[in-house]
Amino acid sequence: MKSLKKIGIVMVLFIVLSLTSCGNNDSDSTSKKFGIFTVNSDGTSANVEGVIVDKTLDDFDNMILQYPDIKTLNLVDVPGADVSGDLQTDTSLELGRRVYQLNINTHLVDDGFVASGGTDLLVSGKSVTVGSNPTIGVHSWGGGFEGNPSGSAWDIKDDENHVEHQKYVRFYEDVGFAAQDAKDFYFFTIRAAEPDDIHNMTPYEINKYIIKG
Repeated sequence: MKSLKKIGIVMVLFIVLSLTSCGNNDSDSTSKKFGIFTVNSDGTSANVEGVIVDKTLDDFDNMILQYPDIKTLNLVDVPGADVSGDLQTDTSLELGRRVYQLNINTHLVDDGFVASGGTDLLVSGKSVTVGSNPTIGVHSWGGGFEGNPSGSAWDIKDDENHVEHQKYVRFYEDVGFAAQDAKDFYFFTIRAAEPDDIHNMTPYEINKYIIKG
């Protein structure tokens, strides 16, 4: 019986030590996820993969609260945004403003992909850099607007004074674009493709509109 007890005790200790080891591995993990953000082991950068949603802003704030030394967002695959909003702003734009205000840089990794709201996140960096073979997509926003519930930016692309454009132009100004550059980039994006289509920016367009020192 004593030998059986010893075996039992050893087994219990082994299980406890194994669980403790697993727990330590989790806490010492080289990354931690906050929605679409994954903090890297250095604690100063995070990878970004996924669609921006309303919760993404809270996820970002929680990440910064726990990792205040983050200086760079490495965008890997951010195909767009699915958020609520109004004439003034929306969650995706507020996220970009927060990134810029915190002096966080953005970098599109080699073979990285961003589009739509993901492109807005990329340009919100204090400094913006792009790796090799990037895909950066832009198009008109859709979802309707007052007076035209099925309308899109494509329908009003030639009316630069339309009220629906203003929050986007203001956003680009808020993330470091000069006033004319903000207007030029915004109208380039909505004239590049209809809502159900996409325009992948050329190297010339990337250098002209995206890269920011």
